[in-house]
Amino acid sequence: MLTPCIGHCRREDDVCVGCKRTLDEIINWGKMTDDERAVIMAQLSKRPKPQLPAASRPSRNPFKRRII
Repeated sequence: MLTPCIGHCRREDDVCVGCKRTLDEIINWGKMTDDERAVIMAQLSKRPKPQLPAASRPSRNPFKRRII
């Protein structure tokens, strides 16, 4: 099965940052026909990149741990 997944799965505003598919498209991908998947694959290159949140800067507090 053809898939645009590149293994950088992270969702921003219900769109995957890696492949640009919506959450609904990801969930239903296995149930779609080859033609339906081909239509979505053709649209992906035209979709804007999902907006990533602004990177937070590390805390200067040595007792506070941040996961980045």
